[in-house]
Amino acid sequence: MTKCTLSGEQTLYEGLILNSCEPDPIPGHSSETFFAVYLFDLNLGNTFLPTCPTVKSTEEIIKMADFWRYLSFYFWYRRVMKIILHFSTGQCELQRICYKTRHGALRTGQVEKSLRQSKSKELSDLVDAANVDIQEALELIIGVKKIRRAQESVFVDSMSICLSQICGYTDLCYDAEQLRKQPYSSDDASHEEKLMQLWKLMMPDTPLKERISKQWGDIGFQGKDPKTDFRGMGVLALDNLLYFALKHTPAARKVLSQSHHPHFWFSYAIAGINVTSLALQFLNKGSLRSHFYNCKQGKPTVEDFHEVYSYLFFEFSAFWIKEEPESVMIFNEVRDKFADNIDTLLSDPNTVLELKYTSIQDSASLSSVSTVG
Repeated sequence: MTKCTLSGEQTLYEGLILNSCEPDPIPGHSSETFFAVYLFDLNLGNTFLPTCPTVKSTEEIIKMADFWRYLSFYFWYRRVMKIILHFSTGQCELQRICYKTRHGALRTGQVEKSLRQSKSKELSDLVDAANVDIQEALELIIGVKKIRRAQESVFVDSMSICLSQICGYTDLCYDAEQLRKQPYSSDDASHEEKLMQLWKLMMPDTPLKERISKQWGDIGFQGKDPKTDFRGMGVLALDNLLYFALKHTPAARKVLSQSHHPHFWFSYAIAGINVTSLALQFLNKGSLRSHFYNCKQGKPTVEDFHEVYSYLFFEFSAFWIKEEPESVMIFNEVRDKFADNIDTLLSDPNTVLELKYTSIQDSASLSSVSTVG
């Protein structure tokens, strides 16, 4: 038995010891040999400490062993089932998904998973690649999977949509991040024009007396010059606020009105910039895939992201009032609670986030809903 001397006079005789040390048996557990063997078979040894690891309890080691046993069995079972189904149906996994799974997030999500787990690096790389040519990607799949295109027109059409959605999502993440990185500049005429347009949409009956003015506080900016508030989210936040005000004017003005609540007030613009950050987090961690895969038959665009933002901002305002916060000082706490609710909503593959209202003129008829279909 190989010993591994630790700090103090402690000696480790059990658990997984890498490199110069050996895995000692875990008394009474049948997976001890499996864990040691499969850990190195999967080439995952280096993900643990390269020298002597910290002491782990027997229970922790058993849990890790069970995890690797399950993981190994899953991949083995999946490969065997793919072979059996391929010979019995004459179709590859991607064909079976496109023919047997209804369109939307369920189908596209399974196609994405299949591509990620493909043995072909060319196929697995498609998911996270930028600016993918959809037709070239489609031809690649047809070639690798040896699919007879002339006889598979339905598959080709379905796969084309799935690829547009998957690759489009990756491109959207990049585009949104580029806008976030672009700082607001008072020397950029287009930035200044957008800011002035935002004021006119939100305060149509109140002229802005000066560019640098305390009046900006009326729509929730912190200082006399709004450009300082855009530092974290850049032009993306400005574009979000302007889109909401331009495309959903009654909803935006209703949120502005709610922000002036005598007891549960909040700063409209600052809250809106926070919602931009929240929406971007959902986008980057993949939570919005189900929404976009359900509502877009092609590539999602920045405008589609603006729509999600509009939904989130409207919903957050209603949530804030409902929570009846003691003060604006617990803003982050309420925002995090709201984010958890949205995360739960987006975990449903049938979710579509949609801001609806019956009449543009009647702000009282506004309702923000999440439709499931």
